[in-house]
Amino acid sequence: MKFYKISEIAKTFNISRETLIYYDTINLFKPAYIDQENGYRYYNDENISDLYFISMLKKANFSLKEIKDYINCKNTSDSIELLNKKLQQIKDKISILQNSAEFISDKIQEIENISNQDGCTPFLETLNDIFVFQIEISEPKSEKELIEGIHTLNELRKKYSLEKAKRITILKKEDILKNEYFKIDRIGVIASSVSNHYIDFNLVVSIYHKDFTQKIGESYFKLLKFIDENNFKILGDSIETFNDVIVNAGNCMGQTIKISIPIES
Repeated sequence: MKFYKISEIAKTFNISRETLIYYDTINLFKPAYIDQENGYRYYNDENISDLYFISMLKKANFSLKEIKDYINCKNTSDSIELLNKKLQQIKDKISILQNSAEFISDKIQEIENISNQDGCTPFLETLNDIFVFQIEISEPKSEKELIEGIHTLNELRKKYSLEKAKRITILKKEDILKNEYFKIDRIGVIASSVSNHYIDFNLVVSIYHKDFTQKIGESYFKLLKFIDENNFKILGDSIETFNDVIVNAGNCMGQTIKISIPIES
């Protein structure tokens, strides 16, 4: 039987001598024998097969403990149970990574949207009627009640699998005319599947707010000025449509919010 020195094994598998020694100390991979006079480790062909098996498991993202547990399985049932557990762990990690990739992609898209100033001046459009799932903000509709409403809405979004649905914020007509742009009346999401309200749209004046949310009054000012200059009549409440992505675009920490006010020409 042919034997190989530790340096030969290390070179074949492109790992360090220290790694092989460590494998020995934790009883994961032991040499065929150790020369008692000089302490040299020697390996045979069976060792090479075992180390190849270990290296394949490491490439499959098994930890050293998991490799030891798998090698020590006494029967096929134990092996299948361990492998199924590992498979589920990998699937969970893939799901987390996919969510992270989507999160980053959404951030990139939102930065590009903010950087592009198209739509930041008022324009007329005809909107299709939309179905929404909404809740009313409790009186006095201050910041405290808004935050509580958002918490409630988020719980409902999770319950009905609406996490990716576009958010809406609705301001009453009378509050818009009083320049109370943060007195939010209702919040919700666009969702036909579990809608509890129907918004009847036709002609609207819209604008894209691409800046700090705190500066949204500037966009409302542009809308109201445009409506006044064109002798339009405001017919109802405004609707703000946006997603949950807030980004740092260099000059601001903000998001894109589309504001639409129904009018009569």
